[in-house]
Amino acid sequence: MTGLVLVSTLMRYLVGKPIGFSDELSGLLFLSLSFLSLPHVLNTSQHIRIDLLVRALPSRMAVAADIFANTILVAFASIFAYQAWDFMTFSLQIGARSEISGVLLWPWMALMPLSMLLCILIVVRNGLRGLTHNGDRSPGEGLS
Repeated sequence: MTGLVLVSTLMRYLVGKPIGFSDELSGLLFLSLSFLSLPHVLNTSQHIRIDLLVRALPSRMAVAADIFANTILVAFASIFAYQAWDFMTFSLQIGARSEISGVLLWPWMALMPLSMLLCILIVVRNGLRGLTHNGDRSPGEGLS
C-alpha cells in the first residue's frame, strides 16, 4: 500500500501522470488491513485497554466489568456485522464497482462482517476459556 502511494506520487510529480487506480486500491487495501487486523489484535490481546478503573476494583468486580465490556463488544460487533452484511449484499445485487478502475466492491465489503464475526467468536472463546481456567489468570486477562 505504501509502495503504491509512493510510486503514484513520484509519477505525479516527476512524470506528470499518476497511476489512475492508486487512490482506490490504497483505500481498499487500507480497509482490508484495518478490518483484518481487528480479530488478530483482539485474539492476541494487544489492543488498547483503558483499565485504570478496573485495576482499582476488587477481583469479582473486575470480572463483572470485563463481562460488561465484552457484552458491549459483542452487541456492537453483531449490529455492525448485520448492517455490513446488508451493505455488502446490496453491493453484490447492483454489481457495484469502483469509479476509476472498475474493481468489484462486494468482496472487499465482505471483510467487514467477517471481521466482526471473528471478533465475536474470539470473545466467546476467551469467555469460555475464562470459565474453565478461572483461577489460572488475573481478572481482565484475555477477556476483552
